[in-house]
Amino acid sequence: MSLLKTSFYTSISQSLSIIAGLISIKIVSSKIGPEGMAMMGQYLNTTALLSLFATGAIGMGVVKYLAEYRDDKSRQLKVISTAFRITLICTLAIGLIGVVTSSFLSRQSFKTETYYSVYILWGIFLFFTTFSALLSSILNGLKLIPYLTIVNISGTLAGLAITIVLASAYGVYGVLIAANFTGLILFCVHLYFLNKYRWFSFKELLLPFDGKTGRLLTGFVLMTLTAGLLAPFIQLLVRERIIAKFSFEEAGYWQSVTRISDYYLSFITSVIAVYYLPRLSEISNNRELKAEIWKMYKIILPVVALVSFLIWVCRYLIIHLVLTPKFLPSAPLYAFQFLGDFFKIAAWLLAYVMLAKAMKYRFIFTEIVFALSYVALSYFFINRYGLIGATYGFLLNNVLLWLTMVLFIKRYIK
Repeated sequence: MSLLKTSFYTSISQSLSIIAGLISIKIVSSKIGPEGMAMMGQYLNTTALLSLFATGAIGMGVVKYLAEYRDDKSRQLKVISTAFRITLICTLAIGLIGVVTSSFLSRQSFKTETYYSVYILWGIFLFFTTFSALLSSILNGLKLIPYLTIVNISGTLAGLAITIVLASAYGVYGVLIAANFTGLILFCVHLYFLNKYRWFSFKELLLPFDGKTGRLLTGFVLMTLTAGLLAPFIQLLVRERIIAKFSFEEAGYWQSVTRISDYYLSFITSVIAVYYLPRLSEISNNRELKAEIWKMYKIILPVVALVSFLIWVCRYLIIHLVLTPKFLPSAPLYAFQFLGDFFKIAAWLLAYVMLAKAMKYRFIFTEIVFALSYVALSYFFINRYGLIGATYGFLLNNVLLWLTMVLFIKRYIK
C-alpha cells in the first residue's frame, strides 16, 4: 500500500485518537490533578515494561516477515502460528507474575500497597491485551490497513468512553484500570473481522512449531526488548528523580507535557510503523532505500516542525483547554520538549533502517548508549536547572542521536 493511502487510513484513526486522547487528558487532569497524572505515568511505564515480555517482543518481527513473505502463503502461516504459541506462553507467565507480585509492584510504582488490585486486574486481562497487539501486527504485516484502521478507531472510542466513566466513578483507580477493558473490546473487534474474512483459521494456529521461523522471530526479540524496555524504563528513572528531588506534583507537570507530546507524535509514529517498516523490509537495493528515506524526510519532518511550533505558540491555550490551570507551571517545559521531538523523529526515520534490515547488535548498542546518555543528561540538568532540566536533557540527547544516525546512514548507503 502506498504512503498516500497508508497516511489516509492512518490519519482517520489517529485524528480520532488524538482528539480522544486530548479529551481523556482533560478528564484525567481535572479528576486527579498533577499528582494523579504522575501516578498514571508510573503505572503506564511499569505495565509497558511487563507487557513487552508478555508479547514475547516479536511484534516487529511479525510485521517484517509477513511483509517479506507476501508471495508465500505457507511461510506467512508459519509466522502466524509460531507467533501465536510464543505469545501464549509469555502471556500466561507474565500475567501470573503480575498477579503474584501485585503488592510489590504497587509499592514500587506508587510508594503504597493501596493500588495492588490494579495489577491483579492487569494480570487477569493481559491475555486480551497481548493478543490484540499480536493481531494488529498481523494485519499490519499483511497490509490490511483498512481493517487495522477500523480496529484502531474502535479501540480509541471505547478507550475514551471507558476512561471517562471509570475516572468519573473511581478517580485515580478508575483511570488506572481503564486500559484493561479497552484491551478486551479490541480483542473482540479483532475476532469479529477474523471470523468474517478468514485471513487465517484457528486450525492453522495449531500448525507444528517451526524452529526456523521461531529463530527468525526471536532474532527481533533483543532489538524489540531493548527499544521497548528502555523507553518506559528511562521515563521511570527520570520521573523518579523528579519525585525524589521535588514532588509528585512537579513530576505531574513533566508528565502532562510528555503526554501531549506522545499524542501528537502518535500520528507520525503510526505512519512510520504501518507503512515505513514493511516498505523498508521490501527494498533490496541501496538506491531505492535512500530514495525512500529522503521521501519520508521531505514529507514527515516539515509536518513535525510545523505542529511542534504551533503547540509551543499555543501552549497556554492548550494548558487551559486540554488540562487545567493547575498545570500552568508546565508552560516553560514546552519549548525544549517539542524541539527535542523534531530531532527524535528525524533520528527514528534513519534508525528504522536497522530494524528493517535486522541489524540487531548495532541497533541494541545505539539504543543502550543513548538511553544511558538521556538519563545522565537529564539528571545533570535537573540538578543544575530544576524541572526544566529534564527537557534540556531530552533535546540534547535527541540531537546527538540524530547526528549519530546520519553518520550511520552515510556509511551504510554508499
